[in-house]
Amino acid sequence: MRRAVTLALRALLGLFFRRMEAEGLDRFPASGPAVAVLNHPNGLIDPAVLLALSPRPVSFLAKAPLFRMPVVSFFTRALDSIPVWRPEDGGSSPEKTRETFARAREVLEKGGVIALFPEGTTHDDPSLKPLKSGAARLALGTAARLPPGGSPLSIVPAGLFFPRKTTFRSDALLVFGEPFEVPLVGETDAGPDPRAVRDLTGRIGEALARVTVQADAHEALQLAAAAEAIVTESGGSDLPESFAVRRLLLRGYSRLKETRPEEVEEVTTRIRRHRDALAAARLDEASLAPLETSPGSALVSALAALAVGAVALPFALLGVVTHYPVYRLVDLLAARYARDDESVLATGKLLGGILFFPLLWALLALAAFLRAGATAALVAFLLLPACGLLALLLGERFESSLASLRALGILLFRRRAALRLLAERRQIRERLVSLSSEVPPEG
Repeated sequence: MRRAVTLALRALLGLFFRRMEAEGLDRFPASGPAVAVLNHPNGLIDPAVLLALSPRPVSFLAKAPLFRMPVVSFFTRALDSIPVWRPEDGGSSPEKTRETFARAREVLEKGGVIALFPEGTTHDDPSLKPLKSGAARLALGTAARLPPGGSPLSIVPAGLFFPRKTTFRSDALLVFGEPFEVPLVGETDAGPDPRAVRDLTGRIGEALARVTVQADAHEALQLAAAAEAIVTESGGSDLPESFAVRRLLLRGYSRLKETRPEEVEEVTTRIRRHRDALAAARLDEASLAPLETSPGSALVSALAALAVGAVALPFALLGVVTHYPVYRLVDLLAARYARDDESVLATGKLLGGILFFPLLWALLALAAFLRAGATAALVAFLLLPACGLLALLLGERFESSLASLRALGILLFRRRAALRLLAERRQIRERLVSLSSEVPPEG
């Protein structure tokens, strides 16, 4: 059951995200007990990404209400999650807390992997929330009980990076950091030594800081995203590179705005103006990049993509007509579910898609059965999802090709404006690279 559910999760996330990658898989311990600790920026998407990409089976510590939610409870139980009873959820008691820790320790003592979010809750803050002590207490308490001579307990920091976390068909990157062994400390009836718990919690925080993108304000994150797209010349074609460049830019911004504020303000102003100019022209960095190298190749590629799309257009149109109303419905319901909390908006979209699209296919297949019989119903049930997927993929290619053609149109018919955009982009990139070279290496 677990393997089937994991495969289903991978398939669902493969539809939800355009790209989903893991960095540092070789750092994850191949065997032995381990506690994976993650940041928590994107609701139920976060555990789903880890479960889909982890090289080993993982059991999550999950808040108790998830075990009562439709659809979610099925996945939660099938993946051997362990309920955590928080005071804010009701029903919390010392006995239930002890039961949670006992079940988690049982998994670890058998050489398994437990994953949890030390921040305690999902959120939309630009940086990590103060960590709770549960991860440290679990790790220290388990390490003290492991038999001598066996594999030591490791903590594996993992960072989740979503360049546009609320957007359907965006990207997701899971970054594993260097694991470290949990020290052996004394334990009393009340649990591990409080000083050891504080020290280990602090070390977990430092490890998470090295595998996450953080800033002191959302504006800094948005600025780093725009700057990273300029530096990489592609708007994030390589996720690990995008992650590394964005962290470097944020570290440089934080350091240099104290020592060289005028230069930092000058370059940030230019980045904002360049971003606004692109938006006014309905362009992005990915569509602008080919103009600096081979406009002719970009034109041929865009026209070829449009030609391929034209051949499959009838099936794609069927997919659009049948699926777009439900897509919009899911979008609206997810927004109501999130209530302006962007950390759960993607969760609402994913759950809505899991519920409403199969219902759509079943209803249309039923309509085909009532009108033309069982064969027509089977064809409809198999054809409709394929048409929806085709519409999605062709729509993405069409959008990209259209952006490239707009960029080429500006180069041909508003050449001076296009050359100004390209020149400004090159100058900003050179300035950013120059400033970044003055930022000391991390650590």
